[in-house]
Amino acid sequence: MMTRLSLMLAASSLVLAAPALAEDDGLTPEKVAAIQRDEAAAQAKVNADHGNRKPSEMSNAERGQAIRDQQKEAAKVMEKHGVSAKEFATFTARMTPEDNQRAANEAKRLDDKAKAEKEAEAKKRKGDGEVHIQQGFSDADPVEMESEEGAEPSVDVDGSLDSSASAGAPVVDIGSSAGTVKKSFTRKSSKSSRRGR
Repeated sequence: MMTRLSLMLAASSLVLAAPALAEDDGLTPEKVAAIQRDEAAAQAKVNADHGNRKPSEMSNAERGQAIRDQQKEAAKVMEKHGVSAKEFATFTARMTPEDNQRAANEAKRLDDKAKAEKEAEAKKRKGDGEVHIQQGFSDADPVEMESEEGAEPSVDVDGSLDSSASAGAPVVDIGSSAGTVKKSFTRKSSKSSRRGR
């Protein structure tokens, strides 16, 4: 009778100590929420790879491959967090209502954080909404807008190119033959002139 009692006490101490040991190993309701979030993202990726089809819409081979892919991704998530699937299942099964509430709060916090990061990234990509126009690559190496064949190009750039300048566009001098303009027809324009005849 005494051995049976001692065995029951030893077994109950192991059963009751399991959640405490799991928490010492790093499993907490907050970590459970992070694992569940990562696992859901991995499952969504696998579903997208298989065309987001229902299992009833897949053949047996496709369904089997989808299940193997889901299991592989779930194993990667558990390995990433350093937890075995058995420990995770045991811990989640023994979570109290308070632990479940902590996990739900952490999941909401993670969702809000991800949403804020996504908005910040979108805002960063969008910029401040203003378009800055630079005329030329730099003052030392300006862009030549128009030139004539054989003429020496010269570009004078006004020093005040900010938006508050009332001078308007910068002054551009194209050398000594600025008064005479020669029209040169490109191949495309000569074709269009033939069609018009």
